[in-house]
Amino acid sequence: MKSNGFEKAKNRKKWRCPSVKNKVNSCKNPCSDAVYGRPFHTHPKDDLRIYTKTARESKEWKIIYSRRTSVERSNKREKVDYHLEAGNHRSSMMWNIRLFSIMMCQHIDAWNSHLNENLNMKELIFG
Repeated sequence: MKSNGFEKAKNRKKWRCPSVKNKVNSCKNPCSDAVYGRPFHTHPKDDLRIYTKTARESKEWKIIYSRRTSVERSNKREKVDYHLEAGNHRSSMMWNIRLFSIMMCQHIDAWNSHLNENLNMKELIFG
């Protein structure tokens, strides 16, 4: 479905058929006689981004959110720090090789920071 705006009067979001372009329905079997296809409405309470199944202040939420933030940090590291999207490769094989190389570099960075932490702890302990 394609977004078709928000109705403030009824407090709901409106969606329409994505196969309708310029008021012409390209479906072989249209589901509605409407000019822009059959509309579908969702209320804000149906939005799982706002109204999650897990309570936001619960212990489960904190576990899920900490996982999500670590994934977002990893994605940022790949895209921004290692310039993943800067490689203009035409083949998916080259794209995968670039991504695999970036992931190896991320692993090496994590390994290196872990080793540095252990070395710093030994210096603190043994003087």
